[in-house]
Amino acid sequence: MGNRQNVFEGSSAIRDFLDPGKNTYLPLVELPSTLNPFAGDNVRIFAKLMNMMPLGNVKAAPAFNMIEEKYLNGELEGVRKIVENSSGNTVSSVALVARHFGINDIQSYVPSEISWHKLLMLLFFGVEPIVNVEPENPDEGDPNSGVSKAKKDAEQDDVLNPGQYDNQANPRAHERWTAAQIWDQTDGKIDVFCAGLGTTGTIIGNSRYLKAKKPSLQVVGAMRAPDNYVPGVRTEKLLKLVGFDWGKHVDTIERVETALSYQLSLEMSRSGIIVGPSSGLALAGLQQYLGDLKARNGLDELGDKETGEIICVFPCPDGPLPYLDEYFKYIDKSHFPSIQNEDLLLNKP
Repeated sequence: MGNRQNVFEGSSAIRDFLDPGKNTYLPLVELPSTLNPFAGDNVRIFAKLMNMMPLGNVKAAPAFNMIEEKYLNGELEGVRKIVENSSGNTVSSVALVARHFGINDIQSYVPSEISWHKLLMLLFFGVEPIVNVEPENPDEGDPNSGVSKAKKDAEQDDVLNPGQYDNQANPRAHERWTAAQIWDQTDGKIDVFCAGLGTTGTIIGNSRYLKAKKPSLQVVGAMRAPDNYVPGVRTEKLLKLVGFDWGKHVDTIERVETALSYQLSLEMSRSGIIVGPSSGLALAGLQQYLGDLKARNGLDELGDKETGEIICVFPCPDGPLPYLDEYFKYIDKSHFPSIQNEDLLLNKP
């Protein structure tokens, strides 16, 4: 087929398709003023659509990078099984990538509060879930955590634990692909980067690359507020399980509540940017940061001195479909249309 772009062919076609370095740049889409309350302050907010990756989520990048680095280092020789601690996107992505490196047996420790839809997703992708009751006040070395149990399992010679919470191939993936794309797409004019704090690989990799290019860049980490739920993102307490020294890569921390995360995700999706609740959390964290800064000192310290524009970017990790039922739990029913002739439904839950 010659040099036609975005064509993957031959015996390695799917493996090449899953390689972020062999794909076109992911979209960077500016939000309209309806989703940007600071548009009047010359703030421009862009969504980096990581959910447009071949596997539909941000974890496709570190999953490929972790497996590829193990392969290049000869660490996949003799490996029969992969075990990870993940409730969805990471281990699903690892499973799809690993099959192209000859490993088909994939297990994952999942928290007991995992949604049924996410559990079905794991089964759909051929991942064997191991339900685990996570400790209430965990730390990095807690033997009862899924993270520690996955590491323990990997003490067997034929078992590999990629270790997304302390494997430097995770943040390196975002240095290698995500941040480099954002830098090019903004012509180096990015002023604020905000991302949710989960494994923290996204924020570390982007912070390393972008701050090396532009030291004045402000990096905002958005975490779940205490006792609030948002899939893929952690509370301050749960971040203790993460082995990365992520704090030194973040300038400001914002704590975001569940309802707002789901609400902003719904509003973005209805505007045509179809993204999940962790995307809503990142946008909420960015908005809180800008609001607090404006109230304290104004926004003049940010942005281009000539144009006055302030360029902000936040990544959108995945889409809303795995969490669809949760929107009706966390968002008031007044935000949804009614169902006409509902009594005629044959398969009403």
